Order: sequence, then structure tokens, then C-alpha cells
Amino acid sequence: MDNVDQFFKNSLFNVVRSLLSIGGLWPFHTLKRRCAIYFVIILILGSGFMFELLGTVDILHDTFELIDSVPVFLFAVVNMFKLCYGIYTLPKIKLLLINMREYYLSSKSDEEVKIYNSHALYARNFGFIYSCNHPVMFQVMTLVAKLNSKESKENFTSSDTEYAAVKSGLAHPVNYMVDVDTYYVPIFIHTVVCEVGYTFLLVTFDVLYVTLIEHCCGLLEGLRYRLENAVNIEENDDLMFIQDKSYLNLVYSIQRYTETMQFVTIMESVFSLPLFVHIGCFIICLSTVGFQVITHTGNVHHLLKYYSYLNGLLINIFFENWQGQKIIDSSEKVFNSAYNAEWYNMSNTTKKLLIMILMISKKPLIFTIGKLFSLSYITFNSVMRTSMSYFMLLRSVQ
Repeated sequence: MDNVDQFFKNSLFNVVRSLLSIGGLWPFHTLKRRCAIYFVIILILGSGFMFELLGTVDILHDTFELIDSVPVFLFAVVNMFKLCYGIYTLPKIKLLLINMREYYLSSKSDEEVKIYNSHALYARNFGFIYSCNHPVMFQVMTLVAKLNSKESKENFTSSDTEYAAVKSGLAHPVNYMVDVDTYYVPIFIHTVVCEVGYTFLLVTFDVLYVTLIEHCCGLLEGLRYRLENAVNIEENDDLMFIQDKSYLNLVYSIQRYTETMQFVTIMESVFSLPLFVHIGCFIICLSTVGFQVITHTGNVHHLLKYYSYLNGLLINIFFENWQGQKIIDSSEKVFNSAYNAEWYNMSNTTKKLLIMILMISKKPLIFTIGKLFSLSYITFNSVMRTSMSYFMLLRSVQ
């Protein structure tokens, strides 16, 4: 497996390799190394999650304060769940990465190589920009929370223990079972490290997600090129004793499309449940954050904080559905390319293969989550409408 690891290290997929390595989810590392990383994660993020849970329990009696802390708490829940499920499905992630390497090194035409490299380069550039921007955005939000706490400090008395976190400049309620003012510095550092860690886990899974999606899109676009030029392309090392070039290319196309279907199926088993939990929790977050935006329209500091949260949630939910829509669009174009192929220049045997491709690709590939609904623009619209319904419910009971 050292060759596989070296391939990703020196290829356009080096960003996703680096992120997965830091998070302990790179399947080609030794078990001992991954366990060491898991121990550090449990020690830091696990303890931070427990202190945040205790802090949330302390404010259960205050409905509005609880609503205020729900988005941050659910953010931690989602990313900790993604990490645990990622560890559970690590063998499948390994299989996906091996399939990517095999396709990259397989025999292809120059145009197919160019098409695939463009998608791999897009995934790498996206991963680099995405992983750099999120920590910066988090630091800005932490600064906003700190500035907001200075203004709000005078509104609370020393007996308001439930607001200790707010008075100390922490971004969310926590309960470290010690005096916050006395141990302010270590508590503040630990909460910041935990939030950065949760953000890093979100970035890691999103970059892996988009890398796998771009692999599928590159494979399908290369397949389209093969179908549209089936009569002309001669580059194929298999079945050299057959002189019918179009027959060879259609056999190759069927093989590639089948591999793509299998790849998407494995992807679903890795991301289906985490993305279902992700979107479900973020629907609640959208409702509560939207409620906070309306409630604090008169306070600029609060409004800036919640408005930033709201934008981040909208962008993230749109991103998840946008990638699923790309799979649908790319697979639908395969049918169009097969339909527009030069069938009139093919033999009868080859035409039968073309009909087979048309039948298979007539139904587009769909990336489903929770075995309930697909990721698409339609789902994004449904999520927004559902969030709005919960938002109106909160407004009615205010």
C-alpha cells in the first residue's frame, strides 16, 4: 500500500490526503498511527464536547438561551458523528481511493486524460481554498463573539451563573465545573481549539466529498467523449484481435459506466447517513439562527454574529446538494452523448451495445441520503421550505 500512498502524495489529490491524514482517516497509514490520532481527538474534542453538553444542560430552563446555543451544539454533534462514522466506514473509503488510483493509471485517450485532470485540478484547488477560508471565517466569528461579550457584560450580574460563558467571551455555554473567571485562559483556549477541530472535520469531509464527486464527473465526461467519438478513437489495448473500433469503444464505455455506478453506490454507503444527519441538524440550525436574526435586529453585534452563521449554513447546505446535482447532470449527459453517437456507421452488433448503454443511462445516477431523498436543487428547495416552517413556528410562540 506504500505505492498507493505515494501516488496520492505526488498527485493532484494531495490536499485530500493531507486532510485525511491529520484527521486519522487516511486508510493507508498504520493502525498504530491512526489510533494515536484518535486518542488525541478524543482527549481534546471529546472532552470539549462533554463540557459543551454540560453547559447546554445548565441552560435548559432558559428557552431563548437554549435556542441561542443549539446551532453551535448541533455543529459539534454533526462533526463528531461524521468522525465516528468515517472510522467505521474506513475500509470503504480505502476502496474508493484505490478505484480512483486505478482509473488514473488506466489506459485512456489523451483527451480523456485532459478531461479527468481538469476535474482533479478543480477538486484540489477547491480543497485548498476551502480548507484555508474556513479557519479564517471561524476566527472572525470568535472575534465577533468576544467583542459582543464585552458590550453584553454589563447586562448581567455576578449571580447569573448561566451566563458565565457569555460574560467571559466564550462563543457558547460550557460547564468546566470550575470558576470560569479564574481559569479563563485555559478554558478559552480549549473551546477555541475544539471549535477549530470541529471546523477541520467539516472541511475534511467536504473536501473528500467534492473530490469523489469530481472523480465521478471526470469519469462520466471522459465516457461521453468516448461515446461521441466511438467510430474514430483507436486507443484501446484490450481485444486487439477485433477490428471494429466502435465495438471496442462501446465495450469500454459499458465497463466505465458500470464502474461509475458501483463507485456512486459505495459513496452512498459512506456519506448517506452522515449527510442525512448533517442536513437534518442544519435544518434546525437554520430555523433557530433565522429566529435569532429577526429577534436581534436592533443589536448590530448580535445581528452580525447570527447573520454570519446564517450565511454559513445556507452556503454549506447548498454545497452538499449542488454536488449531488452535478452527479445527476453528468449522468444525464451520458444518455445524450450515446443518443448522438454515429450509430449509422456502426455494425449491427455494435448498435446492440449502444442500445444497452441508452437503456442503462436513461435513468440518471442519483446520490441519495438516508435512503429517503436525493441530493439536488429540489432537495435544497425543500430544506429551505422546511426550515422556514420551523422558523414561523418559533416566531408564533415567541
